[in-house]
Amino acid sequence: MASALVLLDMQRGILKGPIKFEEPGLPDQALAAARALLAAAREGKLLVVHVGVIRPHARGTFDALRTAGARKSGKASRDVLALAAGTPDVEFLVEPAAGEEIVHKVGVSAFCGTRLDPLLRNAGVSEVVVGGAFTHMVVESTVRDGFDLGYRMVVAEDACCAPAAAPHRNSLATGIPNFALVVDSSTASQRMRAGTDVGA
Repeated sequence: MASALVLLDMQRGILKGPIKFEEPGLPDQALAAARALLAAAREGKLLVVHVGVIRPHARGTFDALRTAGARKSGKASRDVLALAAGTPDVEFLVEPAAGEEIVHKVGVSAFCGTRLDPLLRNAGVSEVVVGGAFTHMVVESTVRDGFDLGYRMVVAEDACCAPAAAPHRNSLATGIPNFALVVDSSTASQRMRAGTDVGA
């Protein structure tokens, strides 16, 4: 079984921007774990895919729907035009190397409207190890879609983070385990480095 590492939204505008984290050290912990995963994946010669948000420059229908949804939920509305193409916000904080794939998305799941699935299938991948931000949104949405597409999904829990502690922990404890194996980055790194399936 071929494995791949997919890192989700590890970008400056998400982890080092205006978003406040209840646990301020959590983004740096997730970044450190993601870098360890990346080093192991490179050593094990796995396919590595960096997925990031790049929003359109112009405000449009997608933005209006997101803002309306945020207001209805009682959350403060955010300017979704942060993370626009060409801005420092879209910079990856876990830097891709030459030859590693980069996938851009507008929405939540890394699979929705992107070339991620064809990239994985072209490489013969059947197991996908993920880490990223935010746990209860992008990570869980991607894991659900990957599961439905037939991949064995694995989440490196310490390589994930979210601004609020409760949704982050709840997703790892109750939502994600329905669709993925949850492991720590040390376990995932050891198996990737050795070229063995993480979920075996």
